[in-house]
Amino acid sequence: MGIPQGSVLGPLPFLIYINDLPCVIPCTLSNDNSSIFLFADNTSVIISGPCFMNFGRNLNIVFKTMKKWFNSNLLSLNFDKTYYMQFITKTKSLNKINIEHENKIIIQNNFVKFFSITVDNTLSQKQHIATIIPKLNKASYIIRRSSLYLS
Repeated sequence: MGIPQGSVLGPLPFLIYINDLPCVIPCTLSNDNSSIFLFADNTSVIISGPCFMNFGRNLNIVFKTMKKWFNSNLLSLNFDKTYYMQFITKTKSLNKINIEHENKIIIQNNFVKFFSITVDNTLSQKQHIATIIPKLNKASYIIRRSSLYLS
């Protein structure tokens, strides 16, 4: 009745189980401005639109459709890992969109880790660079210290 968490087989049954979710989401909107990405046990939905009012409406429609799909397939959404991000230009300000589910508000993030790359809402590299600098510093230190003992 399940697969242990962290096993190699875990992502495959998950993907088989939710393989029809990407077909459900684009059908909910009149124009094809949403995409869903499945990778291992992560699901990301990207909605695009030039008009803020349509964007907020489309976001709520897609979220309600996903919620209905999750309920009908006996799945639940982890609200600790559910958030949205609005991409903007550096000169524009963020518009507040209210998305609620069972009296919980889904929070808006300014950056997200997407396939091991940190992306912020202005598509700059600053947050990603700040994330990898400590890792690079650690690797440089290890190489520098080990060069004393290795040829």
